[in-house]
Amino acid sequence: MTTYFISDLHLERIESPITNIFTAFLDDLNQNDSLYILGDLFESWIGDDNVSELSQYISDRLLMLSERDISVAIMHGNRDFLIGEDFCKASSIELINDPRIIEIDTKKVMLTHGDELCTDDKEYQAFRSVVRNPLWQKDFLNFPISKREKIAGEAKDASKDSKENKAMEIMDVNTDAVLKAFNDQNIEIMIHGHTHRPNIHKVSNEGKNLTRYVLGDWSKNSAIILKWNEAEVELMDLAQSH
Repeated sequence: MTTYFISDLHLERIESPITNIFTAFLDDLNQNDSLYILGDLFESWIGDDNVSELSQYISDRLLMLSERDISVAIMHGNRDFLIGEDFCKASSIELINDPRIIEIDTKKVMLTHGDELCTDDKEYQAFRSVVRNPLWQKDFLNFPISKREKIAGEAKDASKDSKENKAMEIMDVNTDAVLKAFNDQNIEIMIHGHTHRPNIHKVSNEGKNLTRYVLGDWSKNSAIILKWNEAEVELMDLAQSH
């Protein structure tokens, strides 16, 4: 039994190298494996009622995993935070809160998308507090799909322009925020994505040895995920194996 952690696929089209890598990865999973998707499976999500060729394809592929006794859990990212229970029910996957504490091999592990830890990016955190508000989401989802698409497109363009004027350090996690999360949750292992900076960070704090695994974003050349089983815990690149 192996547990896999992935994030930041930013799926946009069926006919793409990233979708092909993801499909091959799902096909390679074995019975009783587990998969955690830590946000941004999709590049954009404006509501479960906006069914597309891509969303239906991915839903069908995930549903097939449940038929093979492979459990899948997903949490919201900063791009697909409007994924709801309708999509998850149709896909037979579990929608989990961020953060989520799990136990694996007797170890407590904190799972998070990672964007909440980027506290130096004040502009993004202000935006996040607005769009994660249930009242804002309810109003947004009541708009016609065409209006939602327009708003989402404008937000994406604004985000792209904003990133071009920010130092990379501002968009990375804040060290104090990370240590606070370790302390608040009383854990020694954290797994997250969002920053697109895959790595394994080890630090000692107050006598504890802490480990933070950072997942990678996906492209045709790189798709770094975390594989965890009794034998080892490793970051691996799917793009090099498919």
